[in-house]
Amino acid sequence: MRITRRSVLPVAAGGLLVPGLLAATPSSMPPQPEHSGDVKARLGVTENPFGPSPAARQAIIASVAQAPYYPHSEAALRQKIAAQEGLVQDQVTLSSGSLDALTLLTVAIAAGGRVLAPRPTYSTHLAYAARQGIETDWVNLRPDHHIDLDAMLAAIGPQTRMVYLCNPNNPTGLRPDPEQLRAFCIAAARKVPVLVDEAYFELAPDPHRQSMGALVREGHDVIVTRTFSKVYGLAGLRIAYTLAQPPRIRQLNARITTSRNQAGLAAAQACLGDAAYLAGAIAYLKQCREMIYRICDANGLRYLKSDGTFVYIDCGMPAADLQARLAARSVEVRLFEGEAYRNWMRVGTATPAELAYFGKVLPAALGR
Repeated sequence: MRITRRSVLPVAAGGLLVPGLLAATPSSMPPQPEHSGDVKARLGVTENPFGPSPAARQAIIASVAQAPYYPHSEAALRQKIAAQEGLVQDQVTLSSGSLDALTLLTVAIAAGGRVLAPRPTYSTHLAYAARQGIETDWVNLRPDHHIDLDAMLAAIGPQTRMVYLCNPNNPTGLRPDPEQLRAFCIAAARKVPVLVDEAYFELAPDPHRQSMGALVREGHDVIVTRTFSKVYGLAGLRIAYTLAQPPRIRQLNARITTSRNQAGLAAAQACLGDAAYLAGAIAYLKQCREMIYRICDANGLRYLKSDGTFVYIDCGMPAADLQARLAARSVEVRLFEGEAYRNWMRVGTATPAELAYFGKVLPAALGR
């Protein structure tokens, strides 16, 4: 099946589109090999090429008139998010992408101590914290590739200042059972703040049941970050939000150095909660994931069924070797740290054309 915006997005009248514990200092991601020529398949990042909603596109165009002026207020978007989450505005703040919030919060909260996190997981902000002298204690995933919540709870020690995890985990794309995760967060938050990265929140079968946002409403020291970069297709506009208790929001705001951009604020305001658009974007991303699954099946590669904009694949060989071979064919993929996953690579959903190219060159890269 050929995947296009039109094939998955409803069309309205008039033809308009409707929208085990390891102690180590985290280093940067493994070095990325050079590719030959222009990148033909950019699969090392997690973006949504479906792009912004029609309403967001219109808002971006309209925002051009405001380009000469600094944004003076983020209150309208914060209030809209608060209403959606059943929170007050003081429990919501904005940032330039969720990485901004993750990094600033990690350094602020964990100063003088250590972070506890699963491995492998998204760790760009943890690598930044390491450069500030804040180390991470890692807990290996379970044999079924899920986060080991029991081991993580047991690993919270006197030097632990913060617990971090992704829901779903990145790169595995697997979600913890929501009730087990909820129990873990409540228990852990009695000891230290728990930072939950929900970058792929909208892709869950039942997002609000899977989310830990309810724990913020209940008063727990749980911090939830979400972004417009993934499912909403606004990665280039750098807009995200954080849900937390007011003292944590103030802690983050005290470290954010600048406001958001006019276009990002306008686009986010226009598309937040747009059910028709989200249905189309989610269908598109699911079909892209299915395309990756079929490529893996055709090449005899094992993979994990994902709830993210990526698929984690067992290469059956050292992933760094396959990464280099793919790079020589102008295909980018991403590797994550962890000895148990040295044969695994993460492939982003990208566009159908990029995925088709990946499927074309993969057999040769595998030496078949």
